[in-house]
Order: sequence, then structure tokens, then C-alpha cells
Amino acid sequence: MSASFRLSQEVSKSQPDPSSSNSPGQQQQHASSSTDSTSSITLVESINDIFNAPPNTLIIHACNTKGSWGGGIAKAFKGKYPAAFEVYKTHCQRNGGELVGQALLIPPHKEAGEEHFVGCLFTSVSKGREADSPAKILSATGPAMRHLLRQVQEHNTTHPGEEVSEVRMCKINSGLFKVPWEKTKDVLQAIPTEPDGIRQIKVISRSEDD
Repeated sequence: MSASFRLSQEVSKSQPDPSSSNSPGQQQQHASSSTDSTSSITLVESINDIFNAPPNTLIIHACNTKGSWGGGIAKAFKGKYPAAFEVYKTHCQRNGGELVGQALLIPPHKEAGEEHFVGCLFTSVSKGREADSPAKILSATGPAMRHLLRQVQEHNTTHPGEEVSEVRMCKINSGLFKVPWEKTKDVLQAIPTEPDGIRQIKVISRSEDD
């Protein structure tokens, strides 16, 4: 068993910047933040390839607790990060529905060619027609993101030289969970930042319609 995989298993047990260079046509950015960006999370939205990121970037998506990345952008995550998927799946098998409102930080599996952190926000028990209601998903989103940010801060403190370099996220909950992005954005922008914690998250879409 590799050291990176052991590290991922240890993390899975825990319970509660300049932009990278892009082509001119890709840089369609605007900041979405509360009035005091020093005290709450700032979201910077752009159209780009979320996976075209520097090493040690954290890439976040919303997940179910059933151990399935079978549709939507989760399917793309599974194809891009198969080793991370196995960590997520095992974590779900061990903890199941208890995970709603929590998060899982999966460090890079560089021996498998995976150079990014994967952040899983457990915002719904199930998926598809059995997904939780939008109200329940939104109520789980804030606690899940706060849990993930605490894990990032702990990792950065205990692993000098292996810190998260930047944070990217898709428009979580807005795909198969069918929650309007603006409602999720309101929840995220109300999350306070911690000293030396993450202050900015890049929200990456493939197009203006995503």
C-alpha cells in the first residue's frame, strides 16, 4: 500500500493567488463576494476547464453518500481520478448516510498520476430521483464546506511543502441535484474564513449555461 493511499485512508476517517494562466478567450471572470471579503468566502466565477489546474489544486464537487460517481460532473471526476474514487467509495461504505453535512479531503495519488486534491461535499444521501430535497441539500452544504475547509487547514499545517495551492469548484448542487446555483452561492458566501484559512474559491464552468 502506497504512502499516499495510507494518507487518504487516514484523512477519510476524520470527522468533524494568482490565477493560473488561461487563453484570452477563457478568462471571463467576475467576483461574487459578500461586502467584507476578508471575513467570508469569496467566489470567483469563470469559464474554463476545471481539471486543467496546477498540481496540488483542490477540486471540489458535491456527492451522495452511496459511493457513486455515475453521472454528471461526478462521472468526469471518476474518469480523471480513479484512485480518489476508490477512497471515496470505501469511505461511503464505512459511514453511509451519516456523512450528510460532512466532507472528505482526498490528497493527490501522484503514484497513479493524480496530482490534484479532491474535495467531496456530502450534500445528499442519495442521487437521481431519490436525491434529498433542495432545502435539505442546502442545509447540508454549509456544514460540509466548513468541514472541508477545516480539513484543508489541518492538512496544510501538518504537511509543509504539500499544501493545497488553490481551490476550484464546479457549481455544486446545480446539476443532478437540481438546486439553483444562486441559492447554493448564498450559502457559501455566508461562510466565514479562518485565520490562515482558504479565502477564495474559483468556481469553474464549461459554459455560461452550466
